[in-house]
Amino acid sequence: MKNVILFLIGIALILGSCCLSSAMAQTISKESNDKRVLMLISSNGTEQTPELSYDLEELAQAYLVLYDNSIRIDIMSPKGGAVLVKNNKDDLAYIQRFKELALNQLENTLAPTDVDLSDYHAVFIIGGSGAMIDLPADAATQTLLSSAVNSDMTIVAVCHGPAALVNLQNNDGSWFVDGKRMNSFTNTEEHAFSAEHIEHFPFLLEDKLKERGAIFVNNAPMLPYVAVDGNLITAQNPSSVAKAAEATVLALGLPLQARQPFHDEATMTLISAARETGSATLDLALARNVDNYDMNYLALYGFYAYRIADEPDKPRELVLMQTIRKYFSHPEYDTQLILNLLEQGQREPALEIFEEFKAKFAGHANLEKLEALF
Repeated sequence: MKNVILFLIGIALILGSCCLSSAMAQTISKESNDKRVLMLISSNGTEQTPELSYDLEELAQAYLVLYDNSIRIDIMSPKGGAVLVKNNKDDLAYIQRFKELALNQLENTLAPTDVDLSDYHAVFIIGGSGAMIDLPADAATQTLLSSAVNSDMTIVAVCHGPAALVNLQNNDGSWFVDGKRMNSFTNTEEHAFSAEHIEHFPFLLEDKLKERGAIFVNNAPMLPYVAVDGNLITAQNPSSVAKAAEATVLALGLPLQARQPFHDEATMTLISAARETGSATLDLALARNVDNYDMNYLALYGFYAYRIADEPDKPRELVLMQTIRKYFSHPEYDTQLILNLLEQGQREPALEIFEEFKAKFAGHANLEKLEALF
């Protein structure tokens, strides 16, 4: 009996030691996670021109990923002070959470002259059309970014964010982006989704990066792609932003916390996989848990992808468009699908969808136009 008691006491001491070690490890980990990131957003955009500001969804997703990995975050803009805060996406839970955490920071952004770069471990540049306008043009912002580049800091730029980097030079006078594998919002995406803003831009970002010597790498339009070249991390579009934030966590030497992907992010990641492995990949994922995905983004991809694809990719995009149609019903989507099928010489499936169209959308304005094709 005495031996049993001594054994139990020994186990208790071991467990207590383990718990103490675990607590110490958590304390040490928390201390070692004291990393700080400076997020840069555009000051451009007003209540009258909200489309020419920073991208709130990009900012929110990046902020939350960094925050949930115990990274301290400050927000800077060229002018400093209050920036426009859009409310058109307030129905999204993650936007609400971000605003609860960071609204005060958006009302009091730092100006470049307020910032001591030695306080930070990385600079994270958010996109949006406004980033094309003031980030490459503001002298104080460019001076600060030049210092970051020449001190070999981790630099992250997403979507239109790389516009802030195109005029930066290394100490030897060479362009900072020269020879670096990187990406941004592509010309194809620009013309498809930002055509009405291009007149406000001083350049097309993909063109300027290539002109400066960057090695431009990218995924198909709308689909995620993150490029890492040394201390430079770039992301192609909004669906890539959260992944770029996770790449930032790794670049800072921190363990990456598990998370549930944002619904738009998860949707575009799923489509990217389905393009490579077949549309059944999409069906299987939606059958398991459709609530993990955003049907609006699914429809958006299905509607646009074929139209903006290169010719060799059109048949693959058409298969995905047909698969996506199973998950919602809309007359404009069906109209575009019928036209795409006919363009590819697939009359029978086009006719089948047209017959369904007549039954579901009797009297629709497109009906007469479609009838003339058959």
